[in-house]
Amino acid sequence: MLICHKRWKNWWRTTRSVLKLKTKGRQRKQMYLVLKTKTKGRQRKQMLPGSLPESASATSVVGPSTISIKKASSSISKSVDEAQSVGVSAAPFHPQKIISISEEPGETGRYKIDPHSSVTSKLLEVYPQQLLFPLEPKDKETTRCPVTLTNNTDHYVGIWIKPINGQFKETEIMEARSTLVVYATMEMHAQPPKDTVKFEVLMIIMRSKRDHITLKSSIVGKLNMDIRFMVHVKNLKAEVYQAMLTAITCDPPSCEIISRSIKKMTLVTSIDAHPTKPWIVTGHEGGNFSIWDYQTKETVMALQVNKVPGRVTRMIHDVTQYIKETPVQHSVYSVKFTAEGKWLVVGDGHGYIYVYDSTDSKLPEVEKFSAYDKKSVNSLAAHPTKPYLLLSSSSFSRNIKLWDSSENWKFQNFKVKPEDTYYVGVHSVKFNPRDTNTFACVTDEDRVKVWNIKPSNLETTLKGPFVMADYFSTRGHEHLMVTLKIWNLKTQEVVHTLSVSGHQTTWVACHPKLPILVTVLDGGTVCFWDASTYRLEKMVRITNSKCRDLVFVPETNGPPRLAIAFETMIAIMEVNFPIANTSNASGLIMGTN
Repeated sequence: MLICHKRWKNWWRTTRSVLKLKTKGRQRKQMYLVLKTKTKGRQRKQMLPGSLPESASATSVVGPSTISIKKASSSISKSVDEAQSVGVSAAPFHPQKIISISEEPGETGRYKIDPHSSVTSKLLEVYPQQLLFPLEPKDKETTRCPVTLTNNTDHYVGIWIKPINGQFKETEIMEARSTLVVYATMEMHAQPPKDTVKFEVLMIIMRSKRDHITLKSSIVGKLNMDIRFMVHVKNLKAEVYQAMLTAITCDPPSCEIISRSIKKMTLVTSIDAHPTKPWIVTGHEGGNFSIWDYQTKETVMALQVNKVPGRVTRMIHDVTQYIKETPVQHSVYSVKFTAEGKWLVVGDGHGYIYVYDSTDSKLPEVEKFSAYDKKSVNSLAAHPTKPYLLLSSSSFSRNIKLWDSSENWKFQNFKVKPEDTYYVGVHSVKFNPRDTNTFACVTDEDRVKVWNIKPSNLETTLKGPFVMADYFSTRGHEHLMVTLKIWNLKTQEVVHTLSVSGHQTTWVACHPKLPILVTVLDGGTVCFWDASTYRLEKMVRITNSKCRDLVFVPETNGPPRLAIAFETMIAIMEVNFPIANTSNASGLIMGTN
């Protein structure tokens, strides 16, 4: 009894501290922004939603860029004090093979380069050749710029990079058929007015990871490009390829940021876009949702779905989390517009699904039914062509349900049988926009499973770990799947791997029609990839807040837009870069953690 009493006191102290912190943080500010960037006579917009009572000025750099917001009012959240935007849209080039190294430099330097372009050289890409470094504040000692390296060979590739007068720094080894984004770092005092600073990149092709370890042990922590090093390379039957990159710094053009603060808004849990109107809907932990017009910058509709329980009830729930994880029952966990936009569907922590008429500003309730008994409805998916069909899943249930409103909301059950002993539920579902008879789900046992609706059967299973799944279009391939690894669904083989050195990917999504992949890194950086070339096209640093959800906004007018729900901010951005749009096939994108 004494031990239990001590444990209870510890739980109570911890819970009381948590409640105090939560009470202090309860008055969170929700921010919507609209960002317009002018560059070379063109006006390019990056939109982050909200009304416009206040404005702030900012600076940015095209290429690698830093947007430092000068706050005009205290209502502007600190979470967006800095945003980095890095464009890398220059053409890629192929590195050159080094045959040997001489002791004394000749007319072309110490390296003897293979004069003939080999097939292997064409399978390696460095992107871009000119690095655009942002002008950082004076108190920063270094500045950095991303470099995209692509390995289309069937071998491992070791990567070393350095300034021309510095020392080589090793990054992680590249897998076969992969793309890796690394960072070139330059000291602030070395920032050149023109392209006077150069970086050297070495891509060393090896047959195995063991050969890579052997080569590293021979280097003893410091790589010197000399005759001795080349002997080690040849003994391992490896090949060395070199690329030289120039570095310049850029003065930032002017930006205008218009912001709106919304008080008493709890954390965002989910987001969706209306199929025909400029509306964004967000669900919140406080048991409510709101619909916002990103063109007029006004809230169109809002509704409190569930009453927030009292402090004692919340405290008891927090204490029980030490014993068993359970959903916050009053919270809104998922929101989804139907395909024609007539209905808005909402899932909560009680396991209920609510259907509202979004054509009426009063949001009358069309239907309410229990989908999962006291288990949160974590994911909803609306059928792209049949608005009466709806998928739902719960992180606390093994059942995926396909609801049919034309049949009085009868459902078809898909039981996701566990392959391991310990297994909880399904945390995301997604229809295939091109083959609407199939859908994918991501399970808590680190599996992605693809199902047929008619006949009802499991088509494919991939082993993770995975976080989410989404379909995408890509050139020349049928049914590809991405987890930062792009999979062929028929063969269940990895086609390509995407990664950013030193970062974890927390979210992945794709455009339903164009070959655009989006990954969100830890730390609030958004990466845009061309799915046709597997190249990074743009990086944007928005906030330190955690990403909760994201969705592509249907194109009514203008370029594609991406809406991202962070915990304390909603960001709407234009996706504006050249894409090799030769896609004619479907696929699926999934995220790993």
